[in-house]
Amino acid sequence: MDHASGAGVSRRRFLGQSIGAAASIGIIGSPAYLRGAAAQSRTVHIGASLPLTGTYEKVSRICRDGYEFFLKANNGKMIVAGEPRDIRLTIYDDENNASRAAQLTERLVSSDKVDLVLGTYGTDTVLAQGAILQKNGWVFLQSGAASRRVDEEIGGRTAFTCIGPPSTYGVGVVNFLARQQPKPTTLAVVTMDDPVYHEIGQGVKDKAAQLGIKLVQEIVLPMNVQDLRPAALKLKSAGNVDIVYNTGWDLICVKLVQEMSALGVMPKAFVGGHLTMSPIVRETLGPKMDGIVGSTFWAPQLKYSDEIFPSAEAFSEKFKATFGYAATYHAVYTYILPWIYQEVLRDADPKDPFNQAELRRKLAAFKRDTSMWGPIAFNEKGRIKVDAAPAIQWIGKPAEPLVVEPQDMAQSRGVYPMPPW
Repeated sequence: MDHASGAGVSRRRFLGQSIGAAASIGIIGSPAYLRGAAAQSRTVHIGASLPLTGTYEKVSRICRDGYEFFLKANNGKMIVAGEPRDIRLTIYDDENNASRAAQLTERLVSSDKVDLVLGTYGTDTVLAQGAILQKNGWVFLQSGAASRRVDEEIGGRTAFTCIGPPSTYGVGVVNFLARQQPKPTTLAVVTMDDPVYHEIGQGVKDKAAQLGIKLVQEIVLPMNVQDLRPAALKLKSAGNVDIVYNTGWDLICVKLVQEMSALGVMPKAFVGGHLTMSPIVRETLGPKMDGIVGSTFWAPQLKYSDEIFPSAEAFSEKFKATFGYAATYHAVYTYILPWIYQEVLRDADPKDPFNQAELRRKLAAFKRDTSMWGPIAFNEKGRIKVDAAPAIQWIGKPAEPLVVEPQDMAQSRGVYPMPPW
């Protein structure tokens, strides 16, 4: 069966034509108020909340666009029990408040009578959602909280998590660097003082130790740090360190490179972390990007595909044409959630398609070798099975990101040592 045509839109039609609004999308409690037409008789009602205002407003709107892109790509329909059904999507603004996220999740389940729930963004809010859903015997898919707390508290029973554990974020990078000649032997790690960032750093340190690279310095920074000069001075005092690995976000990467450059700190490899693909990094650092290594969950260069998009590049191009900006991994890891629901519901019992016990069983057994997010299967904690995030290196002037790990997807052998700032 052609999955794309079954959902009401052919690959050729979607990739070749502009997209009109195809589904009922309700966004409540945010600056915009949109309410679609009343659900038709054969409708899949999907509920979610996101912190659409506040600190995470920008990333949440990308997540929301990822959901909407799935709807548009599938002509507003989802295959359930062998038949296409219209999708109704209701999204509330939880304001990054755990109590509000819990209240809204209760409302989705009890009052709105949704059929499926999608996770929000942020550890505390996802756990708050999970507590309500667990009380009601529900399961949900989420990718907005990577912390192992999700695995420990609600994983596998209530939550199925589609982003790898933080301990895997830097493993691909370390694998790539350990193959270089001469092999790097020393490592400095700059870690943000937050449980998730400590998990990232520990994964880097463990893999480096396994491969014979010695940790010679670790700098722990408060989450509200603004001045990176002291960190750069500590790196300078450590002498000639082969690898400097930053676990922080995009602004930390930018400020650290600026301070290291000003002080003449020149490692053989600088790892910017998991957000070097952020436009702010590329735009601010300019020529200093050349040689920087990063990890990534998704990039257009990766060899991923699904039944609608023949490549990640095709997905990226259509997403940009639709929303006016380049897709980040946030857009893809939300697009993939309703896609997984559709895959497990294709052969559901038409008399009770959204039976939560059956949904839990099917998610636990789910396995796909190909998707827009790569291979997908879950472990006993409901976490996607990932050994290492892919690694990229920014190469050239102007620098472009090229995949360097895994080797079977590599676009370049990489550059080591990196060029001077």
